[in-house]
Order: sequence, then C-alpha cells, then structure tokens
Amino acid sequence: MTNSGTRAQGQPHGLFRWVAGRRTRFIPLLLWIAVTAVLSFTLPSATKLEAPSPQDLPATAQSVVAAALQSAAFGQKHETPGILVFYRKGGLGAHDITQISRYLGQLAAQPLQGQIGRPALAGLPAAALKGAIKDKTTLAVPLFFRTTGDAAQLARRTTSLETSLRQQFSADLLLRPAGSGRLVARLTGAEGIAADAAGLFQNADVTLLAATTVLILLLLVLIYRSPILPFIPLVGVGFAYMVTQSVLGALAKAHLIVIDAETVSIMTVLMFGAGTDYALLVVARYREQLGRAQNHLRALQEALGSAAGAVAMSAGTVMAALLVLLLSRYGPEHRFAIPFALGVGMTALASLTLVPALLAMLGRAAFYPFVPRPGHTPARREGAVARAVSRRPWLVAASATVLLLGLAALAPGIRTSYDLLSALPRTAQSRQGSDLLRQAYGPGSLSPVTLLVAGPGASRDIAASLAGTPGVQTVSAPAYGRAHGARVAAYQVTLRMNPFSNAAMAVLPHLEAQARTALGPDSGSHVYVSGPTAQNRDDASTVARDTAVVIPVVLALIAVLLLAYLRSLVAAVYLIATVLLSFFAAIGLGWLVLHDILGIPGLAGGVVLYAFVFLVALGEDYNIFMISRIWQERRLGPMPEAVRRGMAATGGVITAAGLILAGTFLVLTALPLQILLEFGVVAALGVLVDTFIVRSALVPALTAILGDRAFWPSHAPNPATGQSDVSG
Repeated sequence: MTNSGTRAQGQPHGLFRWVAGRRTRFIPLLLWIAVTAVLSFTLPSATKLEAPSPQDLPATAQSVVAAALQSAAFGQKHETPGILVFYRKGGLGAHDITQISRYLGQLAAQPLQGQIGRPALAGLPAAALKGAIKDKTTLAVPLFFRTTGDAAQLARRTTSLETSLRQQFSADLLLRPAGSGRLVARLTGAEGIAADAAGLFQNADVTLLAATTVLILLLLVLIYRSPILPFIPLVGVGFAYMVTQSVLGALAKAHLIVIDAETVSIMTVLMFGAGTDYALLVVARYREQLGRAQNHLRALQEALGSAAGAVAMSAGTVMAALLVLLLSRYGPEHRFAIPFALGVGMTALASLTLVPALLAMLGRAAFYPFVPRPGHTPARREGAVARAVSRRPWLVAASATVLLLGLAALAPGIRTSYDLLSALPRTAQSRQGSDLLRQAYGPGSLSPVTLLVAGPGASRDIAASLAGTPGVQTVSAPAYGRAHGARVAAYQVTLRMNPFSNAAMAVLPHLEAQARTALGPDSGSHVYVSGPTAQNRDDASTVARDTAVVIPVVLALIAVLLLAYLRSLVAAVYLIATVLLSFFAAIGLGWLVLHDILGIPGLAGGVVLYAFVFLVALGEDYNIFMISRIWQERRLGPMPEAVRRGMAATGGVITAAGLILAGTFLVLTALPLQILLEFGVVAALGVLVDTFIVRSALVPALTAILGDRAFWPSHAPNPATGQSDVSG
C-alpha cells in the first residue's frame, strides 16, 4: 500500500479528515455541484461535438494517398457513392419500369437532399432502361451524395428519399419486405451503409446511460439489500460523468481531441462500471470499520486510509494503460485514449471525495435496514475455494491454470473481419440492398476497386491484363485525368467476392503486381488502389502495427507501476502473468461464444486490442485490491492466514464489483452493432474469468505457495510490529 495504507489506525490522513470531517463533510458535495454546474453551463457537452466523419487512417496510408490522387485527377472531392436498388420478386414489369424511369427524371430535376448531379440512368426511355435490368428482377441506380458523417444530416437524407419515393410510387418502397412480390427499393453502397451505421448510434449514449444505471441500481439493491446505499455510487459516478462530458467537450472544441459516437458509448459503460467498482471498495471498507468504531466519521476516515491507495493505484494503472493508445495510428483506437483515461480518473476522484462525503452525511443510515453496529461485525465468510486454497494451494493453482490454458488454446483460432456491412443488423436497409445486388449483379458490384496508374504508363491500356488476375470479374475501360502534372488512368475493377471481405483484400496485391507487370519495369509509373477494399487492407495493417506497439508498452508500464506500488518483483511477475493468461482465456472463450454459438465469422478489427487494454488494466485492478489486503493481513499473522483472511475480506466486494463491471459491458450488446456486441461479450467474459478464476483461485493460491517469497526483494512484515518496507 501507499503511505496512507500503512498509516496507523489512530492517525488518518489529513485529506480524509477533511472529506469525512464533522464540519467539512458538506464541502466536497458543494464543490462537485458548483464545478459541475459551472462546466455544464460554460462548456459544450462531448456528445454535441462528435466528429461527423473522423479520419481513421494516417495520411500516409496507401488508400488515403490513392483517394487523394483520384480526387485530384477526376474532381471527385467529398463525394460518397450510393446505389438505389429497385427489385421485384418474380421480375420487374413494364409498369414498374415506366414508374422508375419517371422517378429518375424527377431526381434529375429535383435532387434528394445532399444528392450531387443527375442519376446515371436518368433520361433513358423505359425501353432503354429495361436493358440495364439484371436477372429480370433488379435495377441498380448509382447516385452520389455530398460526404457527411453527421447523423442528423444522414437521417434527413433518408427521410428525403422516403418522401420522394412515396410521391412517385404512392407507397413506402423502403419498408416493403423484399419477398412480398411487390416493387421495393433499398439504398446501399457507402451512403446507405453510413446512414444505417449513424442511425444505430443515434441517441446511443442516452440508451446506454439509462440501461447501465438501471442495471447497476438493481445489482446494488440485490447486493446491499438497502434502498439508500445503491444510489450513493451512482450519484458519485453521475457527477463524474457530467464533468467528464464538459471537459471533453472543451478539448474537442479546441481541436485537441476528436470525439466520435463509438467513443462516447463505450466511455459511458466504462465510467459507470469502473466508478461503481471503486465506490464499492470504499463502501466495503467503511462497513467493516463501522463494526469496530463508535463514531461513523472516524470509521469512514479509517476506511479511506486503507482503501485510497488501492483505488488510486488501480485507477492509475487503468489510466496509464489507456493513455498508451495514443501511440496507435488507427483512428478509433487513438481517439479512445484521452476520453477513457479522463473518465476513469474522474470516477476515482469522485469515489475518494464525493462518495465518502455522501456517506459521512448519511452515517450508518446509509445501510438501512441492515445497519452495522460496533461489536456486531458480520463474520467473514470463508468459502469452499478459500478453504481449498489454504489447504491445497498447489491443486487449486494447477486446476485453475489448466482451465485457463484450455480456454486460451482457442485464441489462436480467431479470425478478424473489417466488413462493416456484415456487422450491421440484417434489417438494415443497406445490408438488404447489398444482398439484392449480390444476387443479380455479383457480390463485387456493391463496391468496385479503383486501380490508378499515374505517370507515362497511364497511356497504356492494361484492362485486359488486369482482367486475368484471379478473383477479378470485370475491368472497365480506363478513364483519364491529370494530377500533379502527370496523366492518371483509372480502372474500375469488379471482384468476384464480397469487396469488404478478407478474400477481397487478398486479391489486391495480385492486382497491383499484375498492373506493374503489364506496365513493365521501366515505365516510370506508380500504381495505387482506392476504395473500401483498399481501406480495409490498410485498416488491418495499421491495427496489426498498433497491436505490436501497444501491447508491450502496456505490459512494461503496468510492471513498473506494480513494482513501484508493491515493491515486489516476484508479485509483479506473477500478477502480470495471471492477467495475461486470463486475457487469452477470455479471447478464447469469447471466440467460442461469438463464433461457434452466435455464428459470427470474424471479430471486428481492433476488438482484440481493445479487449487487451481493458482486461489487462482492469484485471490488475482486482489483483491490486486483493494483494493489498493480503499484504495488510500479513502484518497480523503468517502468510497462509493472511491469504485466507484477505480472501474472506475482499471476496464479496470483488465478486460484486466483477458482476457489476461484467454487466455494464454486456449493456453494449443492447445496441444492434456487431462490433459493440463482440467487444461487450469478450470484455464481460474476461471480467468474469478474472473475477471467479484468477482472483478467486489462481492469485491467492500462488501467493500461498510462494509465502513470504512473494515479497522479494522486500521483506515480509513482522506480525509483532506490523513494520515492513513493502507497500502492503
């Protein structure tokens, strides 16, 4: 423990005497209210400054360079393609074709909101339009829109499309089931996907906040069986959440950070889960002290003196691990760092100031109707696992290790996916539209790859050579433009597979090699590939780079923090080892659930790295809670007794904290977006594995086996004096 943790019981730290003082206990609440009110009225909320379409890849990424070249050569700046699909099961009739022809003419005269230019098929008579129909059932109409990621604008565009279709066809074609046998329409392509994705995140923070609050409240009522106490952690985290929103809004307004909807959603869950955990530790220590002290303020001061070090260290570990994400180059990972670290730090601050102040004001009544009284401290429950650890630590450690290794063995089999389309719910308009396109035009028609040749070789037509690349369905004739003083040729390449799939990404190197071979070694030309397939490939390589950089830094940082806190090399090594084993077990178990039970073909890119940072940092939280208590108990007796007493003292609170944190992560699955489902499931399973296997069995068993060697190079405390040079 820190110095506050080793302070004699009669001398609580001055800060704690102030937070839980008879005359000063109201000050923290008044300060939090004042700060929250001032910031809320003077600063914008983070949710109001979410970036509409933040850049995920660095400017040097090949697909970004290619997109800039394409934009310069062909003037396609800030344009997002969409595909309006018309379909009738059984075939489009003459009346359908006539109506569609009139509708396209209407779009040419009265464009949709955000639409750029005329539809490609507008102005064609019905007879000519019939030739563009595929499989007699499907007609795809390319449209272009001004690029935006603003959810409100995308929603207005969808409404504009609904209104125009209803005016022409006297029906809402977007809502008709595709199998109804009637004419239906679906908007897909990049514009449709963006609209559906933005719609899923609309008001997501409000939904998650409400669901998380209700879940935590119910769990706390079940745990404490009190109508008062459950509200205290929620009030503390609620104030921390409001302050964090304002501070992040100020940082975003100053362009120091970028906020997106996904960051806000996960931050909400993290703050309420972690903040409740920190508050639970303070409450548990307070209830324990109430069984010994007559004065509830004195009991609270003593509780803070013993809990503050663990809370501060735990929050610091999580914050440090999250800030390492600043080393990431992939936008979503990089954007997580500051909001998440700030949120965790703010909840820890609230747990050590506002929560104790509320407890000080309510006194013992906070625990009503089960009010702890001096001399009536409930006996610590020593469960079956605690007894097994004390009697057969080798058996417990071996059993837990074998179980974790068995789950971890599933981890190497995981597959990743960057297919945003398949991550959308099956009811999404863009996904249904892509299915209709795939059936009639082929899977690659949704988003052709654009291959660019810049330089002297651009004058050479290499379409025939490109068409011979395995995986390529068709190649268009080249279009020509100029950029940066050089001629540029662009080929639209339609693949034979889903353009968002890993298989499509694997075709790109062969396509680029085929182009270079056709151009010859001395052409002096450069070959680029743009489009979603190329972006996915760059996403995958960037995430792989970030994973290789972030994971070692996080581990090294946590090791340094543990060494500084525990002053024990042995403890730091086995604590990190157990959390690593727990992480791989969680990934393996998560893959088993998501892939084999839920049928998800691959984890979204970045989920593994997100899970690593969260689970390793939060897993060390629980280790710190337990080990710090065992270190304290070692001052009162030998190590086997200290392990048994430490497990009995922390088992209930850590189990409760684990259940609450796992539950809050599962709240993410309430949003119908697959990446949040995957992250929520993996994180929740990881927390449960860490709570019920690593914390409950493996760590205490290893500590019991090592005995006083766990303190090395420090020395175990002398039970007679309680003195030691370790931070216990």
